[in-house]
Amino acid sequence: MMTSVLLVLAGLSGGLLIYSHDAARRAEADFPPLGSFVVVDGVRLHYLDSAPGDDERQAIVMVHGASGNLRDFAVSIFDELAQKYRVIAIDRPGHGYSERPSSDSVDAAWVTPEIQARLIHGAMRQIGVEKPVILGHSWGGAVVLAYALAFPADTGGVVVLSGASHPWRSKPAFHNRWPAIPVVGDIFVNTLVTPGFKLLSDAAIQRNFAPNSPPPDYARKIGLPLLARPDNWRANAEDMRNLAGFLAQQKKRYSTIDLPMTIISGDADRSVSPEIHSKRLHEAVPNSRLILLPGVGHAPHHAQSQAVIAAVDSLSQHVAQLSQSGASVAQRTQQGGATVASGNAPAPMP
Repeated sequence: MMTSVLLVLAGLSGGLLIYSHDAARRAEADFPPLGSFVVVDGVRLHYLDSAPGDDERQAIVMVHGASGNLRDFAVSIFDELAQKYRVIAIDRPGHGYSERPSSDSVDAAWVTPEIQARLIHGAMRQIGVEKPVILGHSWGGAVVLAYALAFPADTGGVVVLSGASHPWRSKPAFHNRWPAIPVVGDIFVNTLVTPGFKLLSDAAIQRNFAPNSPPPDYARKIGLPLLARPDNWRANAEDMRNLAGFLAQQKKRYSTIDLPMTIISGDADRSVSPEIHSKRLHEAVPNSRLILLPGVGHAPHHAQSQAVIAAVDSLSQHVAQLSQSGASVAQRTQQGGATVASGNAPAPMP
């Protein structure tokens, strides 16, 4: 009897393994890389550049959130901003088509937002991007804040879009904890993630966008099946279970950020609470500007794309003008000001 049960379990596991790896191959065939690659410290990073080699226009660098990739921007605000600016969207390390360094190679317990910021900074230097406006959505908010803290002289301005900035009290979900368990984690990401993803991903998208509706065919447009690949899932899980602890330390340094910053959040965001994150970040960063969009959830760049584009445009123009005038960091923050705006359109920069 026991032998029969073990044989059935082995057969089921083998079938799920084949199914999962076939699904990963199909995802990569259906959603190939959109852009180019650059190698930083031995790590291959994937990015999409609207104007390669153009050093005349102000650059905007976009960093996606958890469970995503650069396509999230490619199908929302990328093209419209690219009419005026050099826009670069990048896959964070371990996501989309960017490699993830091992923790041993970066001499750290995990690939923190600070390490990811360092890799992105190296990529920008290689492709000739200087003093960009760096925009981070959700988990990417932690990365652009780390970028601003580590490389203030190389940063023009910061946009934190529904960004995670402060620690919160909740236990990581089981699907983010299990990949860290020896043996169990390997079985989980190689056999159970893909079928579970297919069953639950639509409901997860609806929750993330609530109270707004996601764009039609959103999962396919952003290549969401890429997330279920074993290595991508493992990287995302590591990010999710470790972020709060990292932010408990990073938050202590926000008052030292001396750059123009715009913070955008939906006041109905159920994924990254504006009370815990955006409002506290605004209080901590001198001269930052907070825009709260009424009735908007966790994806303002989809639900209120024009408001987000207008806010990014306003900050980018401000940064470009300061760069042309050779204004000091102190002058930048004095001109940046602090404005709290509500509604669908932001107030102009002072």
